[in-house]
Amino acid sequence: MSADYQSIRNHVAAFKPQCLENIKSIRSLIITPDFPYAEFFVSYRQNILQIWDYCAILDADPELKNTSREELAKLNKEFYASVEPVSGYPVSITNPDYAAALYGAEMGSFCSAIYTETRGLRQSIFNQNYLQILQAQSILLALYAAAIEGKTDYQSWLSIYKAENHKNFELKMQFSISQGYNPEANYFKNIVTTADLSDLRYLYRYGIYLSEYDFAMAEFVSQYPADQLASLAKFIVQSWVDGFVRAKKDYTIKRYATVLIPVGMERLGKLLIAELSAIGLESKVPLPNSVGINRQLGYDHRFDNKALNLNREYLEETFTVFAQVIEQFKDVIALQAGPVYVELFGETPFSPESKTTTLKLSPEQQNLSREQNARYSQLYSQYAKREESSFTIIAFPSPEIGDKFSEIFADTLKINLLDSMHYAKIQQHIIDVLDTADFVQVKGKAGNDTDIKVKMHPLSDPEHQTLFENCVADVNIPVGEVFTSPMLAGTNGVLHVADIYLDNLRYFNLRIEFKDGWVSDYSCSNFSDSAEGKKYMHENLLLPHDSLPIGEFAIGTNTTAYQIARKHDILALLPILIIEKMGPHFAIGDTCFSHEEDAPHPSFMNGKEMIAVENEKSATRKNDPINAYTQQHMDITLPYEMLESITAVAKNGTRTDIIRNGRFVVPGTEELNIPLDEG
Repeated sequence: MSADYQSIRNHVAAFKPQCLENIKSIRSLIITPDFPYAEFFVSYRQNILQIWDYCAILDADPELKNTSREELAKLNKEFYASVEPVSGYPVSITNPDYAAALYGAEMGSFCSAIYTETRGLRQSIFNQNYLQILQAQSILLALYAAAIEGKTDYQSWLSIYKAENHKNFELKMQFSISQGYNPEANYFKNIVTTADLSDLRYLYRYGIYLSEYDFAMAEFVSQYPADQLASLAKFIVQSWVDGFVRAKKDYTIKRYATVLIPVGMERLGKLLIAELSAIGLESKVPLPNSVGINRQLGYDHRFDNKALNLNREYLEETFTVFAQVIEQFKDVIALQAGPVYVELFGETPFSPESKTTTLKLSPEQQNLSREQNARYSQLYSQYAKREESSFTIIAFPSPEIGDKFSEIFADTLKINLLDSMHYAKIQQHIIDVLDTADFVQVKGKAGNDTDIKVKMHPLSDPEHQTLFENCVADVNIPVGEVFTSPMLAGTNGVLHVADIYLDNLRYFNLRIEFKDGWVSDYSCSNFSDSAEGKKYMHENLLLPHDSLPIGEFAIGTNTTAYQIARKHDILALLPILIIEKMGPHFAIGDTCFSHEEDAPHPSFMNGKEMIAVENEKSATRKNDPINAYTQQHMDITLPYEMLESITAVAKNGTRTDIIRNGRFVVPGTEELNIPLDEG
């Protein structure tokens, strides 16, 4: 089959009659209370039927103009009732603890995983992916037939699941990739650009859980001054362009850009699409982002797919198909310029419950997962060349942040619009000092155990070379950091942060020890049992690796952002995007120049070539490309209030402070201290 989007879409849509026949069978299933795994089958069937009933509504009313908002809200509430955190999830098959109590650890975790997988099928209705719906139906019917025959053991059910899951794999991958890259897959773009955004029923066309905060954001944006919203869209797209220009990349050789927005910000999304169109780029709009109803649900099931499927045979078979399919889509992938990404922050911090009943990756699967991630990434990067693409990302508060939402939104906008060139000049004074360093020492103040020496690359030609990127508001908004890729050998010490929010998870007293640039030990105090804390960090920061290298060292300079965070007491709620600009930060994983080390990286300030673009691990990319990258990058910031000093130490031992007692001391940086002194 060719990579023609319409033919692929027609192919998956053609499974609808078969789905309809299966629905008749599913409605007629006889499940008595004493039937094996009765509650599992009842829940699975109810979910499939609810999804199909919603499909019938959309068939009759695709734009939901004839269905009342009250009815849509009722359907939304009913569908998600079983995963509602307080009343639903504790007694739902989606909860592995509950399923394990019913059916034992092995079968409980399996039943919970495959039932939870069906929860996402609502999305398949909107893009007419009846193949995915058929798969879920077929699994249900096959398991029911096995139960009738008395086959209710784990291996029998796992075999049925795998057999159905592996069917039509090439077509499923073709459809998935086409949805991701082909602009003809425009269902969500059409909502953003053509829906009546004054009628909030349009939000239900996404087929996801909608919270009060999603509607609150839509209401807020609808009342936002039109001229200010237009100026914001223009600023964001100009920042995206600046990311190309400053890196000496040419966006005009591309045709497509992806616009990612939060649910409720469709008006801004529509303006972003128009601004991109004005510079000759067509937008691709995926499903807008939403927090969802239950983060514990996602946490409990984060390993399900790989835990159930991943072995050597599966890896080789699926990678072969992926290689064939991505070749079919290589032209459209090569024309992708990169995303314009608007994200939200301010959701209630999430500290997950650790459970023994969830599916985990075996040691063998962890090794296979590392290999799988690396092989997929290496192949993909052959078509989507990082040295030709860029991005921009900007964040705003969610209404969930509290009663001061409007004020915090206005202050966040102030942060995001800070003048790039003004900061670049200040930051250059810092870089000029750092370029003299053999290593940089970062120390926490009393009560913070941070004490780490970060080894710098040697400069062979200081007149024409630099160690640090002067980062302003282009790819990462807001303005405010200088960063480098440290050497691994010689980077040693401890990083300690009292309270931090990483990838939507909260960590207390996070502590990481580095030995020659690699994570050698780690702990946190989230749990009374230190072993649980270590397991929590391993699963969420390191897996599928046992250790990660330091990929980035940076110094944030956006003291205005810090002042505003303190003013509103939202430091723990800020996203990495903003908080990384508010002190020194360290990334574990790959460098910021992953897969584009060999491209030129001139400073837009003085033309010096940035030479610190790799470390000893990524330097192996030409001889061992599979293992040269970790496919991970997690920034961890030490806020100013925890900081005693950052000192550049030269080869001859000369020590020059960048920050001392939490204040910038390099001549020319005094202005950065004003927000800190104002408190």
